[in-house]
Amino acid sequence: MLSLLGILIGYRFSGAKGIRYVAAVAMIVLFFALIRSAWNFFAVLDKNAIDSLQNYLFPLIGFAAYFVLKILLAILGRNLEFAETFCHELNHTFFALLSFRKIESFSAHAEEGGSVTFYGRHNPMISLAPYTFPLFAFFVSLLSLILIPEARKVAQGLVGFFVAFHGMSVFHEARPYQTDLQIYGYFFSYVAILFFNLLWIPFVILLCEEGFSAALMWPHSAILQVQSWITFIENSSLFGG
Repeated sequence: MLSLLGILIGYRFSGAKGIRYVAAVAMIVLFFALIRSAWNFFAVLDKNAIDSLQNYLFPLIGFAAYFVLKILLAILGRNLEFAETFCHELNHTFFALLSFRKIESFSAHAEEGGSVTFYGRHNPMISLAPYTFPLFAFFVSLLSLILIPEARKVAQGLVGFFVAFHGMSVFHEARPYQTDLQIYGYFFSYVAILFFNLLWIPFVILLCEEGFSAALMWPHSAILQVQSWITFIENSSLFGG
């Protein structure tokens, strides 16, 4: 029955737009699977709240430090617009390189914005990268894996800082006027932003705190949740189970 449903969906929504529609639906399902996994995680935290929070103390300090910095800069009449613009364009550049595109130019300005041009076509990964991937936090997490324990605590604080930086950048930038969001449609773009942030932010925090094995358990938990839902549906009376 589920296979037949998949065939009908594929037939109805053929072509590039159809593929994006099906991908968006899949991301919605996985988004709620991650929400369910997070619910289970926080249920465990609730039982051991103090001990659990201590495990994530340095990311929390870094997270708070970002907002303290924002307040201090606001008092001084400054802001982080250049940093946000630079990171935005760097995300485009990084994922363009991952897509084997040759970069032609890169620019970032606090007031005039920024741009990246490259040879070749756009793809969703390149266009939506600034809104979906915490680039600085990810690289700090990778670096933390080779640091001594004392330095790793500093890296954990920086991950928290850059997670907050990324979140606020997305909040400021992910607006309907953005050309990046218009290329593949608002529905697909905003679904991707919600899903990938929920995927990547816990991933980079776990990567820095506990390593690759713990980080990979986060997306794996969503897959297991979806599998349990599929099993439940297949065994329900609705499908003759």
